[in-house]
Amino acid sequence: MLDIPQKSVDDLDLYIAQADQEAVAKLTASFYYGIHNFYNRPWFLVANEITGENYTGGSDIADQPYHVQFSTHAITADNGQLQDSWNNLYNLIYRCNLVIFKLEGSEAYKQRAIAEAKASRAYAFYNLVMQWGNVPLVDHLLEPDEYEMANTPKEQTWALIEQDLNEAAAVLPSKAGKDGQKAIGGRWTKEACIGFLGKVQLAQKKYNEASANLKKVIDSGLYELIPDYGKIMREAGDYCREYLFELDFHANNQTEAAAIRNDYYYYNGLRPSLINHPDELWNNSWGFMNVTKAFAVEAIAHDGNGPRRMANVVTYDEFILDKAKGDPGAIFTYTKRTPGINPANNWYGSDGYARLKGLTYTADKNTAAISESYAFSNANVPILRYADILLMYAECAANGAGDKALGLQYLNDVRARAGLAPAPALDMDNADYGIKAERRYEFYFENAERWYDLLRWGDFVKEMGRILNTYGVGRYYPLMYADSKPGAWHVEYPYVLEWQPVDEHHTLLPVPYNELVNNKNLVQNPGY
Repeated sequence: MLDIPQKSVDDLDLYIAQADQEAVAKLTASFYYGIHNFYNRPWFLVANEITGENYTGGSDIADQPYHVQFSTHAITADNGQLQDSWNNLYNLIYRCNLVIFKLEGSEAYKQRAIAEAKASRAYAFYNLVMQWGNVPLVDHLLEPDEYEMANTPKEQTWALIEQDLNEAAAVLPSKAGKDGQKAIGGRWTKEACIGFLGKVQLAQKKYNEASANLKKVIDSGLYELIPDYGKIMREAGDYCREYLFELDFHANNQTEAAAIRNDYYYYNGLRPSLINHPDELWNNSWGFMNVTKAFAVEAIAHDGNGPRRMANVVTYDEFILDKAKGDPGAIFTYTKRTPGINPANNWYGSDGYARLKGLTYTADKNTAAISESYAFSNANVPILRYADILLMYAECAANGAGDKALGLQYLNDVRARAGLAPAPALDMDNADYGIKAERRYEFYFENAERWYDLLRWGDFVKEMGRILNTYGVGRYYPLMYADSKPGAWHVEYPYVLEWQPVDEHHTLLPVPYNELVNNKNLVQNPGY
């Protein structure tokens, strides 16, 4: 996917300036590769550990100390995962700036590449601002005397993000009908940019502007909720009517240099030494990120046995029910292995529940991969879904912008697919039918939705304290053992972690230590 010739600076300038259609395709692939690289490792782990809804993975508690820091909120500036995320985002911005400032010509394919680069740059800066706040605004290719850039007020970065998305939307095509995404693949479209712009504006509490842009996507008539929630993050959901923007993991596995290993599934599948997997699941994975009791208990209470909950998380007892034995309510089949925990080991990071969302299903396995280390799920990863558009519009309406009746209708459209009764009113905070609760369960284990939602609502500190006090998440780490009686099990909590009480300074991450060492003009975020 990334095959740009290695050249000197002058040669690279000439290569880009004189790029033909094939060369432009390679340049475009380079910044899409940058999005994949950021998302794949390690950001999606960090984004779903820090909320207390998934346990850090590894073989034992000492295996992943950097990740444990995110679970316990004791994050230090020398955390390697922190540095990787920062590096990957600025590397993505550099790739985008190369195209934006060096690609010359009025040809449509060149203008489209520039527009896609602007949208991708906006995506990078959005993640930087949400995580770090006032970051250097690298809005051009830097000269050597500009390398030590100071922090930029986030308002300026938000303005560039909006400008980039508006300019990209003005150039990029819409998909050709509801089923037109496959022809475009995992690339930005007009509506993806407009929808993401609405998301950016909502993060700034610009409810009127966000509402107007979200309504444009809705009124386009190009998107709809797919009937089966269980197809989300499955290959059957790729390029579906619900996805506005997705990471495309197809047709990139012919050579190792060009391949992108789908680490989202590589890290998060079942670990074969810990638990026996059913026929429907593939378990050559590391076993990271199992669901915490804090999320599972509350998802079951909210969604009951509805299709959304059953596609996201199940109890261990539900997980080991066997269709082959005719167990009532079984969702899996065990013809090759005995259901349950490996009796010679324990299920590290489980206290009686299993995450299903984001696992590699056997039917989705990449059978054309160059090696087993690349043979993970073909399923694309959605970055922006139509359900998000609907719920964001409902949120705007609940905050006085947009049509409240439509907002309630859109909220109930999402609830209906989840098997829930209609909400009687538009409300943000109601535990049973509020928009905050709906977003929590609809977007479980997707992107940084939960983390960013808590941050923009101002709820992060309060929510982290609540789940610690209620469930001990962040303080204790579970090991689950099979007992001698078939199907019986128990949980032990042998690890007491050095959890740090969450306060306002945790709403931003620390600037990586190496950045401060190398840039005397960069200021650390408060509290670190």
